Amino acid sequence: MRFSDLLVALDLVPRNQVDETLARQAQTGRPLGELIVEAGLLSARQVQELQDGLPPPPDTLPQLGIDSRIVFDILVKYLSTAGQGTTASIAETLAISRRLSAALIESARAQGIVELKPGIVAGELRVELTPRGRSMAVEAFANNAYIGPLPISLAEYSQRVLRQTIRGETVTAQAVASAMQPLVVGEELLAKVGIAANAGRSILLYGAPGNGKTSIAERMVKVFGAMVLVPHCFEVGGQIVKVFDPSVHRRLGLRNDRPVAASLLADEFDPRWVPCRRPFVAAGGELSLDMLDLKFEETARFYEAPLHVKAMNGVLLIDDFGRQLVRPEALLNRWVVPMDRRIDFLKLHTGQSFQIPFDQLLVFSTNLSPRDLMDPAFLRRLPYKIHVAGPSVEDFAGLLHANADQHGVEYPEAAIIWTIEAIQRHGTMLAYYQATEIPQQIADFCRFLGRPPVADESTIGFALGNLLVR
Repeated sequence: MRFSDLLVALDLVPRNQVDETLARQAQTGRPLGELIVEAGLLSARQVQELQDGLPPPPDTLPQLGIDSRIVFDILVKYLSTAGQGTTASIAETLAISRRLSAALIESARAQGIVELKPGIVAGELRVELTPRGRSMAVEAFANNAYIGPLPISLAEYSQRVLRQTIRGETVTAQAVASAMQPLVVGEELLAKVGIAANAGRSILLYGAPGNGKTSIAERMVKVFGAMVLVPHCFEVGGQIVKVFDPSVHRRLGLRNDRPVAASLLADEFDPRWVPCRRPFVAAGGELSLDMLDLKFEETARFYEAPLHVKAMNGVLLIDDFGRQLVRPEALLNRWVVPMDRRIDFLKLHTGQSFQIPFDQLLVFSTNLSPRDLMDPAFLRRLPYKIHVAGPSVEDFAGLLHANADQHGVEYPEAAIIWTIEAIQRHGTMLAYYQATEIPQQIADFCRFLGRPPVADESTIGFALGNLLVR
């Protein structure tokens, strides 16, 4: 990963100015950070803070911090599968610098594991396995079939998690208000959400359905602007645990056409770490207890990290709490220690247990009564219990009118009053989702029948007939 691409990804310096600075660096050979400061693009403190937070690329095998056997096992499995490799292809596959790739090849040659073959591939000599290397590959595949970026040690991963803790950022009222757009959220609710996010402690969002609890939780991760580093995987007890998940982690540092990791100068910090926005992970009714444990792939023989580990340093939403496959008490019992002590314990299939940080903003969202879901002891462990109420009549009317305009529906004032009174006569509480759904259904109704999109008793009645249960 290039430091220059990271500056662009974090919206710190525009791409054109970074490219100009890179051109000056190529001419002068001076450090990029020094030129960035000299050009007045960032302060020296900003550059230093960002560079200090990035792990340097290892240049030697000991600097990787993991057993060298793991490194050679992944190398021989890659070469066995690919048939051959080069310094560049090995560096890209194992997520290491080219300097370390060259050193690794030289070490493997000295041990009789690989040999250089005549012929040039992309300007580099071909590297192939020797008979001894092929024998090692068979043994390595018997242990696990993992081929990819080298793992981080568990100790290094834990240290990084604590360094970039969710509690390390200061959340501002302006950031919260911006993150909640375009939701209609009152000032009191905004303040409660902001204070809870700033504290980084467990939150319970509760209230009637359809008033934005899930939407609020989904936007909470946006109040945090800092980058976090996520490892492709980590190693514990000789086992590989995959963490980085493209479906969860929003990767930074990608150019429009290709990932910059393939660049010749792409080793300005350890490529085994992926720079990402803080992650957001949600689990609803499908959540079961085994999803909170390591998932061992029987065929490949390596592990997939559980949900809360993928959400590390980010936000984990337990949506529709109380409607999961697992009972609420069982789920809360599973997290008693993590919520209190900020650590968790996971177990390998070998029986070995290990400790890992528990660092995420844990948000529970439910439309059930909290008193029916948990006893007072568990309620105490959720320090921020935020009631998300429905709209007032005035807020509902304003939102209904705004959504009608958005869908091109003519919604007279009298029709708005009639809508509100009809809902109240039904005995149903006003909810934000109604003000969104009614204009949409009126537009759908009129489009199907070829009628002008106007809210009247017939079109409103059609929409309410779909929304309200008799």
